[in-house]
Amino acid sequence: MQLDTQTTIFMICFVYLMLHGGIWLALQEYRSYQVKLWCASGLLSGVAVVLLAMRGSIPEFAFMYVAQLFMLLGTWGRMVALRMYLPGSHKRVFLNYKIISASYFLVFSSLIFFYQAEWEALVLFNGFYAFFCFEYFRIGFKLNQLQESLGAKLLIWAGLTFSTTLAIRAVGVGMAGTIDDIYMASPHQAVMVIGQFIAITLSNIAFLRIFLEIAERKKLATAHELAVTNERADAMLLNSLNLKNILQEREEIIRQLSLFNKTAGMGALVASLAHELNQPLTVIQMNTEMLDLVLSTNDDRPQNRESLHVALSGLKKANVRASTVVSTLRDMFGNGRKTESNFDINQIVKDVLLLCESAIHKNSIDVEIELHPEPLIFKGDKSQFQQVVLNLITNANEAISQDLARRRNISIATQQRDHQILLKVSDSGSGIAPEIQATMFELLRTDKINGMGIGLWLSKTIVELHNGSIEFETSSQLGTCFTVTLPATQGAFPR
Repeated sequence: MQLDTQTTIFMICFVYLMLHGGIWLALQEYRSYQVKLWCASGLLSGVAVVLLAMRGSIPEFAFMYVAQLFMLLGTWGRMVALRMYLPGSHKRVFLNYKIISASYFLVFSSLIFFYQAEWEALVLFNGFYAFFCFEYFRIGFKLNQLQESLGAKLLIWAGLTFSTTLAIRAVGVGMAGTIDDIYMASPHQAVMVIGQFIAITLSNIAFLRIFLEIAERKKLATAHELAVTNERADAMLLNSLNLKNILQEREEIIRQLSLFNKTAGMGALVASLAHELNQPLTVIQMNTEMLDLVLSTNDDRPQNRESLHVALSGLKKANVRASTVVSTLRDMFGNGRKTESNFDINQIVKDVLLLCESAIHKNSIDVEIELHPEPLIFKGDKSQFQQVVLNLITNANEAISQDLARRRNISIATQQRDHQILLKVSDSGSGIAPEIQATMFELLRTDKINGMGIGLWLSKTIVELHNGSIEFETSSQLGTCFTVTLPATQGAFPR
């Protein structure tokens, strides 16, 4: 069976429509603008091929101008779609495409409209597309340099086939010198038609292959990124668990050191505590004997009734004093578990002073107390803050007891400043030696002969765990002043 040129051109149209339509359907799920541009441009070129094969059956205007415009737009659209595979901005290249395409269409239209130069126009047609379709080769070459792939190589061969066969057609028409029949069978016409079949097929397979290769690489990159993200999430979870364990261990260490420090501190106060408890017990004994004496006489005289009231009042005071000592000891010698509650810093100072009073008086130290007139309410662990105050007062007492030649005075004050609570404990000792000032709050650092180096470190840790701070000022003439700053509980201060 022999095929005429027009039928063959129709077959080229079928290839355009089939391949570009197939790609559109195959890649529809990606909803890609690039795919739509490629396929729509290919279909537009297919329509142009139909018009080019129907001269004599359609108006000459449609053959000469509409078909040329459709072919030009279709080729331009496919070039733009291919360029989108390359990274970076392509605005300048796209502008060049527009200028070249517009210039070609203007020259081609002028040859036909003004000069009826169909031979020259056909030479220009094939020469222009031989030049323009070389862009397939250039894009494929750049893609292959970025990432070697079968799709890029197929695009290179498609570009070479397009340009070579169209160039052969242009040379053949140019050498003929005239065209009596545009559809006349000739070797260069056959080369061009066969080249179109091959190049169109290669370019569509190349486009599809490159698209799927890039999609697969993106998919693998996403999967890798997801795997890395999961690994990071697992690592963060593990770090979180490790951090939680470390914090729990730190809290347990603080608790154990707190108990140990309490025990050691109380060991030094045993004699004082015995005195503090013995004093109210003695008062209770004396008042009990007085009650017994008055009641045994069965005398209802006014002076005896007065004696009863005095004895009962003494019993109550002694009982409250003993109860306060026992209660404070029970708080301080609890299990060390952190229990938050609202309490008055002023009352903490009073309770701890009650425990230390005998030890301080034993060293003939005067105590000046200047507490804020209103309750200073703070939310935290009461037992821990009792220990902070105990450590500071005990340190002040020991600092003065070692220097018998100096004025012996301890000053304790509480203040409220800008919704902060300040607790100051000052002594009139000889100050802290310069060589240990920088490490005063470090664990196991002390300048005391029998010191353990726990008290100040533990005090600083407790204060900072409650969002506070502890600082000191010291000099050999004025002694040392420790200042604890704490955030007051909201609503603690009267307006």
